[in-house]
Amino acid sequence: MADPAADTGSGTGPSTGPSTGPSTGGAPVPVVDLRAWFDTSDVEGVARAVDRAFTDVGFVVVTGHGVDPDLISRTRSAFARFFEQSADEKATVRAARLGESGWAPLGMEANAYSFGDESPPDLKESYRLGAHLLPGRQALRGANVWPGAPTDLRECAEEYVAAVDALHLEFLRICAAALDVGDADLFRRTSLRNDNTLNVNWYGPVSALGAAREGQYRIGPHTDFGSVTILHREPGASGLEVRLPGGEWVAAPLVDGSFTINAGDMLALWSGGRWRSAVHRIPAPDPGDPAMVSLVYFCEPDPETVITPLGGAGESVIAGEYLRAKIDAISFGT
Repeated sequence: MADPAADTGSGTGPSTGPSTGPSTGGAPVPVVDLRAWFDTSDVEGVARAVDRAFTDVGFVVVTGHGVDPDLISRTRSAFARFFEQSADEKATVRAARLGESGWAPLGMEANAYSFGDESPPDLKESYRLGAHLLPGRQALRGANVWPGAPTDLRECAEEYVAAVDALHLEFLRICAAALDVGDADLFRRTSLRNDNTLNVNWYGPVSALGAAREGQYRIGPHTDFGSVTILHREPGASGLEVRLPGGEWVAAPLVDGSFTINAGDMLALWSGGRWRSAVHRIPAPDPGDPAMVSLVYFCEPDPETVITPLGGAGESVIAGEYLRAKIDAISFGT
């Protein structure tokens, strides 16, 4: 049984030393400006900065990503209005099981179970949509379902998924450069058909979801399962905490207009253990804490992809089989 308070990251590779790339500050979770990648003025510097972030921490905060801030704001607003509806209204699009499209009420998910540890369910509601709404991506976990209200939710979600999926594919090229794999499209080429997930989490206040039980979190300590996760956090209010290699929990910095990106289990394995899939969590709310909405885009390789660690250090896994086992492990109820 894994201990969620232990370091489950696999980052055994050497650090690249002080970054000369476009990162800012000395915070444990670094901030990297991607503009120098997109305009090609310093692609090596961006790659080095991402390599250091994923080697040392497993997380990076990125600015200069090119996603329209108005689109982000509209998408956040549409989902916030969905979650403000009554349980009966939301239940019209209730997911049959975790991992399928639709609304997942409080009680369906407990992330600490991914470590084999029993805990109360996470204090949140979610809405899941598959990326198969995009051309070329395959519906692997059923069709998407859409609520009748808000009426602008579908349009916003489709535009948002398209924009963030494009960022994901370009970021995989940064990852290939960061690991110097000799194939710029290695990760991107094997990630063009998978049904990635937009998981929108609503962390309600105590007045809506009740006070936390012992050992309960908004999201329990866990790692992500895929390649990368691209997260847009509640402006000014995110409680995301990341566990460092030495065991210390630190708050990830909130930077206006940024995304937070972390390496998942499969990318850490693929890196040959150089990069960390870091344990992270969101603690339970205190009375008076506001509601929060997180836009979480989970990315995985195509399901038939055989992930063989670079350098041959470790056993290979099949992406789809690995993901299914992990999702089953955290499904708390239906």
